[in-house]
Amino acid sequence: MVHCLTNDVTIGRVADVLAAAGAAPIMASAEDEVAEIAARADAVVLNGGTPSVARLRALRAAGVAAREHGIPVVLDPVGCGASAWRTGQLRDLLATVRPQIIRGGAAEIAALIDLASGAELQGVASIGGDEGALARQAALRTGAVVIVGAAISDGSRSAVHEIAAPILGRVVGAGDVLDALIALASVGDEDLFAAAERGYRRFASAAMSAAACGPGGFWPAFIEAVSVERS
Repeated sequence: MVHCLTNDVTIGRVADVLAAAGAAPIMASAEDEVAEIAARADAVVLNGGTPSVARLRALRAAGVAAREHGIPVVLDPVGCGASAWRTGQLRDLLATVRPQIIRGGAAEIAALIDLASGAELQGVASIGGDEGALARQAALRTGAVVIVGAAISDGSRSAVHEIAAPILGRVVGAGDVLDALIALASVGDEDLFAAAERGYRRFASAAMSAAACGPGGFWPAFIEAVSVERS
C-alpha cells in the first residue's frame, strides 16, 4: 500500500499508475486520518503541489507518523522557490519529517536546502543547474537519497539516468508519477539508493514505450506499459 498525499492536479493519474504497477494506492489527505493511514502504509509520498494550510498540516502529520513507524517517505517539494511562503513551509516540512528520499527539479531542491545553483523555476519546471552536483550536495546536507532531474545520489554513490523522451516536457504530472514509482520500489528495500534507481528505471522504461504518442495519448500508453511490465 502506497499512501500518496499528492496534489490536486495529478491525484487520479498517480493512483492509476500505482494500481497498474501492482500497488494498492490510497490518496487520503484529511488531517484527521492521514497519520493513522500513513502508519499502516508500506511507503508514503508527500507532494508539495497545490499547498494550503490544511494540506501542509496533513503532510506533516502523515510524514511524522510514517517515520515513527519506519516507513519510507518520499518528499517532492513541488514549486519550492515559487513564493516565500511555500519555500518556508516546505523547508519546515523537510526539517520536521526528515524524509529518506527527496525528488525534485534543480531549482526546487536548491531552494529547499537554500543553495545557489544557477537553476531557475518556470512554473513548476526547473531550467538549468548542475543536477549531479546538486543531488550530491543535497544528499550530504539532508542525509536522504536525492533525485534531481536525471541525477540520483546518496552522498557517496551517484548515478544519472537520462530519458530521451521530449514528450515529457509536454505533459503534466511526470514527476508526481515518478515519485510514486520510487516510493513503490522502496518498499522492503533497505538500500534506498538502489530502490530509487529501480523506480527511476521503471518510469524511464514506460516513458520510452509511450514516447511516440502525443500529449493526449501518452498517459494511457504509459499506464499500459507499466501494467505490461508488471505481468
